[in-house]
Formats: sequence, structure tokens, C-alpha cells
Amino acid sequence: MQVIMEPKPDLTPDSVFRPIKLERVAQKVSHQLKKAISDGVFKVGNRLPSERELAGHMGVSRTSVREAIQQLELLGIIETVHGGGSIVKNLTEQEIQKPIEIVLEQDRQRVLELTEVRVFMEAWAAKQAAVQRTDAELELMRTHIEEMERDLANGLLRSEMDYKFHAEIAAATHNTIFLHLIHSVQQLISYSLQVHHEQVFVTYKDQKALFDHHVRVFEAIRDRDPQAAETAMSEHLLFVAREFKQKLLPG
Repeated sequence: MQVIMEPKPDLTPDSVFRPIKLERVAQKVSHQLKKAISDGVFKVGNRLPSERELAGHMGVSRTSVREAIQQLELLGIIETVHGGGSIVKNLTEQEIQKPIEIVLEQDRQRVLELTEVRVFMEAWAAKQAAVQRTDAELELMRTHIEEMERDLANGLLRSEMDYKFHAEIAAATHNTIFLHLIHSVQQLISYSLQVHHEQVFVTYKDQKALFDHHVRVFEAIRDRDPQAAETAMSEHLLFVAREFKQKLLPG
């Protein structure tokens, strides 16, 4: 009589084998994208390559890329924009920006405090940028300085150019965590920059002083002099805070 041996309970096909899912490929794609964002290859506001390009670079299907992007979107790392494409989000924006925005709009004293915080953050950024900046980043800073010089000749320094110059210095630190943090602060101070330019630094003398400060910061970064860059940025923002306090805060 032939005896048929039944498989042991822990050695059944269902217990030994597991389905191989495409999600494993998507997870690897997601990991590569997260690392690229963490390393600063793609910075806040940058658009990721298309699904087709990413699939070609990684040798995977567009379906796997699409799934990876959906994972990152659920994590709040990227967002899909109108017209297609995915943009790197500011990782600290939701946690920091909204509560402080409300406070800034209601109390000028808080605007002063934000400027004082910027002294330490951006002085460090200028010091790092003097060491880490690339020639391409320096050229962008030069472009912003030249635009500010044209604005000064026309009698009006725009807060947008002020923002772009400081943002480029932050980018030139090549410190991804700092870049996300300072981006949140820079977004918040767009309101205070408007106040500075529209209510504090309104005369040609005031605006010339601001422009000269930016030039000194630029020259120190150009010359790769970290100490001079740190000092110039610190003096600039302390001047802004002092003038704001004197002209717009009572007592």
C-alpha cells in the first residue's frame, strides 16, 4: 500500500512562498527619489523629471515610477501641480508657516523678532555659501545684485529681488535641512519685507544703504571669505532690525 505524505503545516506552499509584487520596485524608486531630495539634487520648488525620464534613468516601468510618486505625495514630500509634473514641497511649511503667519499679520513686534532670528540663521548661511557656492550660484547672485542696482537707479528697490538674493545664498549652503527651514522663514518674511521696503526704507539714502549691504555680502561670497560674509550679513540684518524698531515700533 502506497503512503502519501502530507506536507508539514509550516512547510505548505502558502507558508513558504509570497507573492512578488511590483510595489517592491516602486519602493526602491521612492527611496532613490527621497535620497535625491534629501541630498539637495532636487530642492524646494524644483520640478522632478517626467515619469518617462525617471523610468529611463532607473530602468523600470512608468507604472513603478507613478506608484513611487504617489507614495511621496501621500507622505507630503512632493505635490502634483496643474499642467502635470511633481514639485518638491517644503517639508517644514505646514508645521511652521501657518501659525506664525497669523501672528505676524497681527503684531509688528513679532516681525521685528523674526528679523532678529534671521540674523543668526542667515549670517551662518552667508558664511557657508562663501565656502560651498558654485560658479553658477554666484552668477545668479550677481544677476540679482545687478537687478537691484537697476531698481535703485529707478528709485525703487523691490522686495522680490531682496527675497531672491537671500534665497540664493541659502541654496548655496548646500545644506538640505537648513534650506527647508530657511525657506519657511523666507516665505513668512515676505510680508515683513514688504513693510521694510514700503514703510521703513523709503528714501534714496535708505535704499542705497540696503543695496550697499547686499553688495558687501555678495563680494565676500564671491571672494570666498566666510568670515567677511558672515559679518556683512549680520551687520545688514541688525541694521534692518534697528531701523524697523526705530521707525515703526512705539516707544
